[in-house]
Order: sequence, then C-alpha cells, then structure tokens
Amino acid sequence: MRYKYCPECGAKLKGQQAGDDGLVPYCDNCKRYWFDSFSSCVIVMVVNELHEIALLKQSYISDQYETFVAGYITPGENAEEAATREVKEELGLTVENLIYEGTHWFDKREQLMHAYIGIVKKADFSTSSEVDGVSWVPLEDAPTRMFPDRPGNTQHILYRKYLELLRTK
Repeated sequence: MRYKYCPECGAKLKGQQAGDDGLVPYCDNCKRYWFDSFSSCVIVMVVNELHEIALLKQSYISDQYETFVAGYITPGENAEEAATREVKEELGLTVENLIYEGTHWFDKREQLMHAYIGIVKKADFSTSSEVDGVSWVPLEDAPTRMFPDRPGNTQHILYRKYLELLRTK
C-alpha cells in the first residue's frame, strides 16, 4: 500500500527524499515518513508421515483449485507461531515439525508470504468455518489439484522443496 494521506492526521503527503530510499511519502504536520506497507502472511504445506498433503477447498479463494493452509500474521506473533496457529485453526492438527522454506512475494495481493512445510501425524480433520473441505492427497496427485505452476505460485515451490527433502533422506 502506498500512502497518499497521513494515517495519523489525514494531511496530504508529499514526496520527500529519504536517504537511499528516494522519494517517500512524508507528512509535514507529523514530521514522519510513511513507507509503503504490506501484509505478512504464512503459507503451510501440511504433510503427514505417509507423505500425503492436506489440500483445502476454500470457495472464497477458488472454486476450481485447492490450496494450502494460509493466513495473516497478527501483531505480536512471529511467523512460526502464525504457521502453527493457522494449521491448528483451519485443520485441527498439531504441527510436530515446521520447516522454513523462505519468503515469497504474492504480487496480486501485495503480501509477503512466509512459506513452511508443516509435518503432522495423520488424523481426522476438524476444520474451521473458512474451510469448505479438506482431504489427504497422495503426493503424486497433488499438483493436478493445486493452482497452476507459474511464477509467484508458492504452492509449487513448497511442493518441489518437499520432493528435494525426500530425495536427500
């Protein structure tokens, strides 16, 4: 989000030089720069000991494709806490091992996605109201049910990372 008006006093911001950052929106009243902001989120590929992936149906995201657990990081929470919380909230499962796989920019929604592989024990799901359905999907079948593999799709990045982990074991 690029600020046009000061979130504190409402004054129209002007571009002012801010060191190496170039022109940055600035409030003359508050004497403050307002750097661009974005949401920080987590995305977790949940995998069980049988190498099955939990794929979620969420109609507010897509009627055609299935997705991984994802959600916003709340103030005061770190990315690892958000990842384990989201898995618990959306699927009712406890993450036993959380493997960090980097950050990815999701341009469509201006979000920084903190990506993880979450290892859980296979169990029945206890889903939240934002999940329309979920199933354990064999590893080899998952790509045909996920969003298409294209730049910016973190699902396929995580999928390939998991395949690499399996090959190195």
